[in-house]
Amino acid sequence: MNKKIVKKIVKKIVKSISIYRDSKLPENGWMQSCFNCYIFTAKNILFKTHVNKNTTHEFFVYLCPLCQREFKKKNNEKSYIIFQNKCNDYIAFNYYV
Repeated sequence: MNKKIVKKIVKKIVKSISIYRDSKLPENGWMQSCFNCYIFTAKNILFKTHVNKNTTHEFFVYLCPLCQREFKKKNNEKSYIIFQNKCNDYIAFNYYV
């Protein structure tokens, strides 16, 4: 008795979501407002990845180099935690993931 093992191929869907502040710039442009200080920037960071059964959500947050440098300083952990809370609240409110 040979039993054939059938593997079901499931395609994973990856959705990239950009998070930035409202500005006069076009929504689909490569520059947006920094989520922390509202300066126009093209830099973004991968903030969070959320995986469901077939869908992976990647949340990219626009963050200018000045804010990135500020968060990397040793004595600025408190401001980075506040920034993380803002991002998590925004994601929870707008995307309920």
